[in-house]
Amino acid sequence: MTAQQPAGDRAALDRLLGVPEMGWLLDRVRGRILGSGGEPLKGVVQLNESTAEQRLAAVKLVGRPKRAGMALRVDLNVVEEILRRGPWPAGLADAVETLTGPVVDRRAEREREAAAWDVARDGLAPAAARFPRLPDWWDGWCSAGGLKRAARAEAARTGTKPSPAVGAALVSTLLAVLELLPAHGDPLAILARRAVGDAHALDASRPLGRLSVSVIRAAFLPDEAVSDGESSPRDVWAAAGVVLSNLASTVLCLGVPGVSPDSEIVSHPSQTATASSLEGMRAARMPVLLTLDQVRSGGVQALPHGSVIHICENPTVVEVVADRWARITAVAGTSGAGGPVLVCTSGQPSTAVVELLRRLTGEGAECRYHGDFDWAGLRIARSLSAHVKWMPWRYKATDYRAALRDGKPSLRLAGSPAGSPWDPNLAVAMAECGLALEEEAVANLLAGDVLAARLS
Repeated sequence: MTAQQPAGDRAALDRLLGVPEMGWLLDRVRGRILGSGGEPLKGVVQLNESTAEQRLAAVKLVGRPKRAGMALRVDLNVVEEILRRGPWPAGLADAVETLTGPVVDRRAEREREAAAWDVARDGLAPAAARFPRLPDWWDGWCSAGGLKRAARAEAARTGTKPSPAVGAALVSTLLAVLELLPAHGDPLAILARRAVGDAHALDASRPLGRLSVSVIRAAFLPDEAVSDGESSPRDVWAAAGVVLSNLASTVLCLGVPGVSPDSEIVSHPSQTATASSLEGMRAARMPVLLTLDQVRSGGVQALPHGSVIHICENPTVVEVVADRWARITAVAGTSGAGGPVLVCTSGQPSTAVVELLRRLTGEGAECRYHGDFDWAGLRIARSLSAHVKWMPWRYKATDYRAALRDGKPSLRLAGSPAGSPWDPNLAVAMAECGLALEEEAVANLLAGDVLAARLS
């Protein structure tokens, strides 16, 4: 309707076209409006099985038909002329939209929305130069609806309507996060405040936090880790140099020495506190759980060249070793602090685990690793090898087959297979046997090894 045309007689329009009996005509006209190009509507519409009431309503609009019958034919040219000369000068199309609402070009609307989503997706393009593996993954993930799902979750969180604009805002913020990576051991909350201005923006409860984990996994982890999807958010952030929390990142260990109280390197109270705690727990033959801050305090003493650090995957092994070590000490009547060193990854190695091992091996000590004989265990071992060099400790194909022959408790091997680069035959043997062996099944055997490797 143009500004020069009068609005028309709405009451008369309602009487002619707004009655339920003319609903069929309005529906058919709506289907022709987009194709009219703004010109007056032409042609004939027909209702084959009409009711008496519908025929009467048509008579009120255009007069009696030339031929009687059940079929109802209405010439739109006639309706157009009647309305323009009478109650609705803007014409039939405007009258129908006034009565039933605007006619939207759904196809054009879908095309505009798709183009807007493409723009939102392409907002991550500046990161492609720094993370060459990211673009292909990102395009596939977005094509599968990943960005739209993230935008819906963000819209639900903020009480807004899901739209490409919400997705574009997420991508823009994500790009700001990627620009600060890799970090250098920064806590996640600090990264979030620097990148977004909100310390909780990257929490796992936020859509941005979950989106960031998915993208960083593709950017920083090997292709196998991306495809199997088993790496935890903690592992993903750690790969990018970010820790969830200096207090949340911990490492369980036994026999780790603290620096000497008269050492010149001890210059801060946190170093002294950590060193004293380590020495006290070592003398008591008790495990200790260190936070990342304690590992970084400077209170950990590196082991000399020729020493051995045993690494296990499960805390039970630490318990068994600590118990046997304490009993051996009680029988021998000794109280010296010397003894074995055992570090537990507790599953995927945390930043605290990696940093403790790096500090302990700073003077050339050797690491030996054992984990579960299952696919997840092999992946954990490979993850650790990306950060710390280690030798297999009863963790080869021969050890696996020997444990099965000895009747150690086993489970059915499940999940997607993984490789064992330190001994390719191990993965082959596991696939052939189809059985998993938890580390706890050989805990006593491992404890004997650890206690035989005394630190002089």
